[in-house]
Formats: sequence, structure tokens, C-alpha cells
Amino acid sequence: MKREQAVEMVRDLLRRLVDGRNERPLSLVTEVRVFGSFARGALQPNDIDLIVRHKRDWEWSSSVIHAMSYGRDPYTGMRRGLTGGKRKLQLLFDHDEELMRNSVLLWSEGDDLAVALSRVDAIEPDETAGRAARDAMLPAFEGIVHWVPRGVREALHAAVASGAVSVEQLTLDNQRVGDERADRHLRRRWNVDSPLARAGHAILAYLEQRGIDPASVHLHGQDVVPGDTPYFAGMQWRYWRSMQRCLTESGGLEWIEIPRPTRTQPLKAVKIVVLDSDKLGTVSW
Repeated sequence: MKREQAVEMVRDLLRRLVDGRNERPLSLVTEVRVFGSFARGALQPNDIDLIVRHKRDWEWSSSVIHAMSYGRDPYTGMRRGLTGGKRKLQLLFDHDEELMRNSVLLWSEGDDLAVALSRVDAIEPDETAGRAARDAMLPAFEGIVHWVPRGVREALHAAVASGAVSVEQLTLDNQRVGDERADRHLRRRWNVDSPLARAGHAILAYLEQRGIDPASVHLHGQDVVPGDTPYFAGMQWRYWRSMQRCLTESGGLEWIEIPRPTRTQPLKAVKIVVLDSDKLGTVSW
């Protein structure tokens, strides 16, 4: 998109934030920063990458637990309130220090709208600025990089570089698993309309179609059927820090991860296949 359009989208986000400062969830926001190509002055940024920092009180923590228990995104309300549904505005609520160092402050708690808009205008257009190359990037992360935390990218990039694993992106079909035991397992864990139930069915159906018994799968922290489980799967990277141990010490062969389960959108997944478990054990995780 043209920079003028991007600037107006950022300005509109800041207006929404200031206008909604007295109502939850926008009243929790403490800081908004921008990074990436827009912050560098690119004339045609692809997306607008923003960091949103916020307070976490008891009510917020309770809402997060409730949302996650039903497989929902706890940030839906805050994201919608800030973006108005504009998809080119990419909000990150979890961030690392490097992103913070390379970001530009737009708004901080206590600032009025005029101050925030002046910071947007202060970012000079630069015809030489292009899109930044992302660190620890693999082809499997294309299009879903906002849903793959930096730590995950770095670990998997190192594992691929060492020859320990292969990593590819899949789009899973929206279908149900046929195995009755697996179906019971999913119905026991999640409501039928939960995004996690949809993702679980898609993963197990995909494996089932490949001739893999769903009983041999450890799905999102639990065995589908107690026993040996050389196949692992998860959602939202909740168990990614256990991935290395599961794929080395537990005899794992493969891990399928759906970074962002949804009710209706395409189910993008990352498939990690073990090539050399000894090499995988030496990767910094």
C-alpha cells in the first residue's frame, strides 16, 4: 500500500485508542510502538507492525484464562478496538527486547492525541527503505510469521541449519477425524464450536489419512490414548519448549503445530520432522 494510506491507518488507530481510553479493554493499553518498514519510512509498506503494551489486572487475567479454555484469542476485543478490523495493522502483544530497540514510540499512557499524531508525522519517508529481512526466517513461516514467536523461529532455524529437522508449512483441510477414540478424546476436552476442537480434528484427520493411528498422537499436552506416542501436535506454541525433549528423549518422529486456531479461517500448520535426533539434542532451545 502507499505510505499515505498507511499513515492514515496509523492515525486512525491512535484516534480509536484515545477515544476509547475510558473503557475496557483499551483502558488497559499503556504504550503503542511501531517497527518494521513503516517505522523506517518505506514508501510502500506491506503491513504496519505495531507493539501494544498493556496492564494485566485480575479481571484481565480471568478473561484470558476463560478465553484460552475455549480456544479463543484473548486479544480479540483489544485488537478490534484498536484496528477497527483493518488487516494491514499487525499488532504484537508479546515482544522481545530487540523489537523494542528497533521500534518507534507513538503513544504512551498520559499522552494526548496531538502528541501521538506528531510522532507519526515525525517519521520521515525514505525512498531507500524497503522491507526488513526477518531474523531466523524459514520458508515455512511465510504468511504466518506474526504467529511464530522469535524464540520458536530461532530454535527451529538452528535445528534446520544443523540438519536435525525439516520444517514445512501445511494448510490442513477442515475435516473431522474418523477414529471413534480420537473423536471421544476431542469431545471430552473441548466444546464442539471451539477453535481448538476444529484444529484438533484437522490434525488427527490429516495424520489418519496418512495411515497414522491417532492413538499414537500426543495432542496439545495429552495422549489421545495412553501409550507410546511418537507423533506430537500442539496449538498456539503452548508446549513448544517441550518440543526438543519430546522429539529426542521420548522417541518423537514428528510435531505438527497450528499457531493460530480459528473457527473459520484456513488452518495453517507447521510440520516438523526429525531427521537426526542426536543433532536435535545439541540445538540451543
